[in-house]
Amino acid sequence: MIPENMEEVHKRLAERQAAGDTITETALVYETVCDLLQNYLDNAEDGHYDSVQPVDDQTLAFVSVMGRQLGTYHAQGKSLVDDFQTNSFQMLLDLEEAALKIAGSR
Repeated sequence: MIPENMEEVHKRLAERQAAGDTITETALVYETVCDLLQNYLDNAEDGHYDSVQPVDDQTLAFVSVMGRQLGTYHAQGKSLVDDFQTNSFQMLLDLEEAALKIAGSR
């Protein structure tokens, strides 16, 4: 299950670090945001057709199966990680809306 808030991120971080993973909290939050957006996109498209690709700490790209960029999702604040840490619930809503918008434009 993908973490949906910082409490769940901290739990997942502890589990991974106990298993010997050296991932940082920041890296795990970034990974979580990417995974959440991909999950919302897969649900909106009823399967895994298009992909979410990291661009930088503020942007994720939607890419078609043919490699064409379909759009982007940008952080509302200073970074994707900061947005999640500040208000994960709002970010979940924003990610879902972005995924639905991309899926609906296809």
